[in-house]
Amino acid sequence: MSHADAGLLARDLTDQRALLADRQVSSVELATQTLAAVAASAGAVNAYLSVDADAVLAAAAASDARIAEGRARPLEGVPVAVKDNIDVAGMVTTAGMGTRRHAAPAAADNPAVAALRAAGAVIVGKLNMHEAAMGADNANPFYGDCHNPHRHGYTPGGSSGGSGAAVAAGLCAAALGTDTMGSVRIPAAYCGVVGLKPSWGAISTRGTVPLCRRLDHIGPLARSARDLPLLLQTLAGFDPDCAQSRPIHFLPAQAGGLRLGVVDFGAAAEVDADVQAAFEEGLRVLAGLGHQRVALPGPAFTSGQARRAGLLMCEAEMLIEHADAWAGDRSLFSPLLVKLMGWAEGKTAADLAAASLLADRAQVQLQQWLAACDVLVMPTAPQRAFAHGTPVPASQADLTAYANMAGNPALSLPLPVGAGELPIGLQLVGRIGGEYTLITLAQAFQQAVGHVPALPAAVQEWWP
Repeated sequence: MSHADAGLLARDLTDQRALLADRQVSSVELATQTLAAVAASAGAVNAYLSVDADAVLAAAAASDARIAEGRARPLEGVPVAVKDNIDVAGMVTTAGMGTRRHAAPAAADNPAVAALRAAGAVIVGKLNMHEAAMGADNANPFYGDCHNPHRHGYTPGGSSGGSGAAVAAGLCAAALGTDTMGSVRIPAAYCGVVGLKPSWGAISTRGTVPLCRRLDHIGPLARSARDLPLLLQTLAGFDPDCAQSRPIHFLPAQAGGLRLGVVDFGAAAEVDADVQAAFEEGLRVLAGLGHQRVALPGPAFTSGQARRAGLLMCEAEMLIEHADAWAGDRSLFSPLLVKLMGWAEGKTAADLAAASLLADRAQVQLQQWLAACDVLVMPTAPQRAFAHGTPVPASQADLTAYANMAGNPALSLPLPVGAGELPIGLQLVGRIGGEYTLITLAQAFQQAVGHVPALPAAVQEWWP
């Protein structure tokens, strides 16, 4: 007999929350089944780096008591997991790094994690990620590769690969990831879930292991766009103790037909033909909802230039963030990370200033596009997930990095694909504070295509 109900764990956060509130399922039951699925998935997916089952069940029991007493909070009893570069009190924050494996447990929750707990969420554990968040395939030499639940041996994307994989595989209702140049949206695209990178500063990054403070964001991943309003309301808030926090004024969703900007990237974006075809079909769905396509000119400089500037900014900041470990045993860093950080050591202050100026140009470019439309629409990644051990496409973050450099909100949602095919993501980019326009548009799209959350067929190979 199965120890986990795939039908239950496939439901989105909205449905699981309703079942808990109506007492059709208990939080302890939901937590127990989630833990069974997490344990069974360890070899096939490897999404989790640490789980405290006793703490999970204790939190679930407390949620059941609150529900029974009529004191349920907005996320009461819902299982949520956290990328392992975000502090969870009592758990080690490894950031996927060998250098941090034996670090002291975090003394306090990151503010977003604290907000989840205060809303009643049950924190399941810490999720696998690309080493130091510096990469987008989640091939981790210290904690093992995380695998795409749609196809073992394939990347779930990164750096929040564990977050995308866990949500897609039913191992939590939602997850937190971080996004520096696409690291929430790329896993969402590769794993067939929804990922939101909010406006820069909307969610406090205090209590995280930074990659680049100018570009870093925390964002949620979920199985449906309709889960995002509650998650955003829970997570967002000004933090006076975080230098990167900003009091974002969220705008109401724009009503009526939207002008959807489509940039002519030409061949420079290296979008695969199957991704482009799915994207064009997605645009036809949006047009059918009453929105207008607006053709926009290509960028003044290639997307790859902006991405490379962002990489140098990340690499330089890592030399500061990990200075003590870098001065010690470098065998605790992967050869690739040693190469990247070593490359940054050879750059000058002028090189770093030039990279920052190029990021400014990318910000202006995005602002110019959005001045001519209401929402930008583009593929999330130029390709689908690829096999571990094959070369990582250089263009992977070319279409996601703009929103980080400008600080604008961006959302990835899955496009319809054929049975057995790997997912493809559609990216929506809006104005600062325009998250609810993106979320409403994503919800309307999912309704139009008849989106129903479902677990990948491949999970049947390991399901408990």
